[in-house]
Amino acid sequence: MFSDPTRGRSQGITLATVALGGVLVLGACSDPEQSTDLRPDGPPEVLAVLVMNDAVGHLGEEATYCKVGDDKRPQLVGLPDFTTREICPEKLSEGADELVNAWPDGWYVRIMFDELLDPSIEELTEIKDEDGMGTDTFTGSIKKSRPVKLECESIGGGFVEVPYDGYYSPSGNAVTWPLGPSLVIIPDAPKTVATNKQCRVTINDNVTDKSGMKVPDADRAPGRFTFRIAPIQVIAIDPPDDPMGKTPIDALQVFSDNIYVQFNTFVDAASFCDEGATMDQCEFTFSPDIGACSISGNPCEVGKTPSGCPGAEVCESGGFYAYSLAPFGFTETEFGFGPNLPVQVDKSYTFSFLAGGKIKDRCGVETTLPAPSVENHTLIHYKTKPFAVKAFNIGAGDLASPMKKLDLPFTNVVDVTTLDATEYTLTPAPLNPSLTSPAGGDIMFAGDYALDTMYTFTLKAGAKIADVYGAETTIAADKVVTWKTQPAVTLATTADNASVTRNTVPATPPAVSTTTAITLTWNQSMDRTTFVDGTDYTLTNSGGATVPSTISLGSTASSQCNATSTSCQFRVRVATSDLPAGNYKFTLKAGAAVSGIAGLTANFTQPADKVINIVVKEPAPATPPIVCL
Repeated sequence: MFSDPTRGRSQGITLATVALGGVLVLGACSDPEQSTDLRPDGPPEVLAVLVMNDAVGHLGEEATYCKVGDDKRPQLVGLPDFTTREICPEKLSEGADELVNAWPDGWYVRIMFDELLDPSIEELTEIKDEDGMGTDTFTGSIKKSRPVKLECESIGGGFVEVPYDGYYSPSGNAVTWPLGPSLVIIPDAPKTVATNKQCRVTINDNVTDKSGMKVPDADRAPGRFTFRIAPIQVIAIDPPDDPMGKTPIDALQVFSDNIYVQFNTFVDAASFCDEGATMDQCEFTFSPDIGACSISGNPCEVGKTPSGCPGAEVCESGGFYAYSLAPFGFTETEFGFGPNLPVQVDKSYTFSFLAGGKIKDRCGVETTLPAPSVENHTLIHYKTKPFAVKAFNIGAGDLASPMKKLDLPFTNVVDVTTLDATEYTLTPAPLNPSLTSPAGGDIMFAGDYALDTMYTFTLKAGAKIADVYGAETTIAADKVVTWKTQPAVTLATTADNASVTRNTVPATPPAVSTTTAITLTWNQSMDRTTFVDGTDYTLTNSGGATVPSTISLGSTASSQCNATSTSCQFRVRVATSDLPAGNYKFTLKAGAAVSGIAGLTANFTQPADKVINIVVKEPAPATPPIVCL
């Protein structure tokens, strides 16, 4: 653990060697032979063995071995972030317990000696600049010299050798960070070792000091230094624990955005909800659990008398789900956890993992979850805000796209039917008006809005709106917004000289995909049938040949060019498929005429040829799956 930084700070943190991506970068400097902190007489003895176990900051190393009775071993050390860390116990008579929480995705080992080693243990290669000239900086490698034997437990049982590289760091002493002199052992693929597995290091005979003396026999005993890869652990959770409900959150946040959790390593998402007779019971829970009556479907609180259920029917759990956030730009260690049904407003809840639950790492090795606690980020308390209306998505006086439909968000999933037509006005009324709730926690005043028109919306004082559980909010005073739509049809297209890689991400809810098409985005609902291949545009390949194409609407419900859409997209594709790999030239012809949908006066004429060149690439070959040792 990092100690309190107020206890003291290092008076001279030395960072003469820095590991970059597992490679040592050395500046031209003299060998620190003169250091009085070292002990050049006698064989090179191991003072401490440290292992990277900082899954959060990727900075800290902790000792798995400290030489008992040796006053040269490290004790309190200052770190670059101005905190301090206790490496070895203050009492020289105490050693270090075996480290059991090495960071599964990035562990490495540092063996610290009491004197300088023979530098020939490391092979140095000078880094060249772009002109091929030397830079007076070097990368270090110990792959050929093999100074240690690194072994870890296999998922099949027994120990297997782990391939590694690393470097020799001659700088440092017992109070610098990093510590030194040291050998740093970096496994080629740390993720191939499963969680909860033990590893061991044996120093080989070729590790000597500058006079040729070997490491003492005791420190070269087989499997002398051991440590264990950490089990699966939670390292971050959001929202944070709030037992007193001082900072309540929207109920919709839990239902729509879900609980965010980051682990110290990859977790098999399928292992979060694979328990019970039906293999769908989860290793986590929201409490109180919101369920539904099996007959009526009415929402109710599990474990209580269901007032909304007929007769004596028991309220059944609504259930939960978990999913990886990796398809959405996060790392493979980050996950979302949510309830299948909305939670209630103005209510205290807990989210926790269940003691005894079992989740699996990428190698299929299970971790049994401990009793949940705030300290290990497996339990949070939170309170939801009362049901209330939030700010309009359009501000007073805005000049907005006609596709931007007026939307009124709430703090929970709203019952649209509770807003009566007498409780609001929208003038003039858009074409094809309706009330929808595309996000669940909002009321959208949908319709086909006209160009160059001033609109005024009033949500009247006294209007009552309820969420799905009947919690009401009453509008205290008129809420009025007036805005104007843009004066003419505008068009945005795929950029010229764009480069697009074909890619489809697995449909982990919600689905995410990258499509390859020429995309035309309008600020008004336009009629796709008035845009004609060969007349209004051409699509050719790199050889100039015409590529037969079709026009489809946007790939999502929100881009379908209708009264409930917030975008209008035409997608030029090959038949019904995305563009295959290749070079394309799309020409939107001068005079191309596109009309708005029926009932809208929204016409567009292209003033001059617009050429868009696009390169479509095949995705890079899939990264080979990690094969666990």
